[in-house]
Amino acid sequence: MQTEESPHTSLTALQAHLHVLSDLYYRIPALRHIPPVLLKPSPISPTLREEFHKLRDVGDIIRSHPIQEALRVARDSLNLDSSQLNSNPRRENRKRRRLPSPDSPQPYVGIQRRSTSLFPPLEDDHDPLTKEALAEYVCQWNQDHKIAKTHLWRRTRDQEDGQLTTLRFIIPDVLMVYVTLALSTANAALVVETVTAFAPREKKFPHSQSDYIVYQTLSQQLARMVQSYPSVSVQSMLGVLCAYKGLFVDRCTVCERVLSTEGHIPPVVRIWREGQWWARHVGC
Repeated sequence: MQTEESPHTSLTALQAHLHVLSDLYYRIPALRHIPPVLLKPSPISPTLREEFHKLRDVGDIIRSHPIQEALRVARDSLNLDSSQLNSNPRRENRKRRRLPSPDSPQPYVGIQRRSTSLFPPLEDDHDPLTKEALAEYVCQWNQDHKIAKTHLWRRTRDQEDGQLTTLRFIIPDVLMVYVTLALSTANAALVVETVTAFAPREKKFPHSQSDYIVYQTLSQQLARMVQSYPSVSVQSMLGVLCAYKGLFVDRCTVCERVLSTEGHIPPVVRIWREGQWWARHVGC
């Protein structure tokens, strides 16, 4: 009467078979260093006797009962379930790690260009700003922004409100900018006509020029932006001006310097890229 083998006994036997086969597996690579002359029927040199004994020991191990029994069990297991046992994972891993030859043609990978703009995109809920709604918009803008203030500017106190077409934008201790507005020819919306930058404590008029080269360069850069977008809205221009809060501390994203090598001017260029403002020198 045959007794059913318990799972514990089967596991112990399997572990024993794996142990003897693993020991044999690590012994066989050592035979590669033995001279092939030992495999031929010729007189053995005294210097090769040690290698001959190694070869004979491995042969005895392979012919031993534990190894033969483990090989028989492995063969029977392979006959019962041979799924995924014919592949060579070592060779597959080697192929996977192999780098392509420098001379082989490389697949074309298209360059993903970064979208850049001088002005950030306006939200969909921004309606064109009319002259009648300008005063209310300025009040609301000042409530929403703490780093800067915007005011309707007029030259004299007696000037009528209907002639107010200039905004004065101020970032304390950084800059003051006059933004002159005009009515768009396409609709009744206000668009930016001219932009002039000054030092925060300069007492100048919008049509004049700053005494400092930094603000002169900034005015030229803002003028180029307006020329590139003749119908730029008031909202977009105020968004650009807010980006100059770090005018004297922001580093150029190209040369990573605050002051340019020529002229020692801070980065007055602002580019909208990847959802944020990038500072850059004019010459970079």
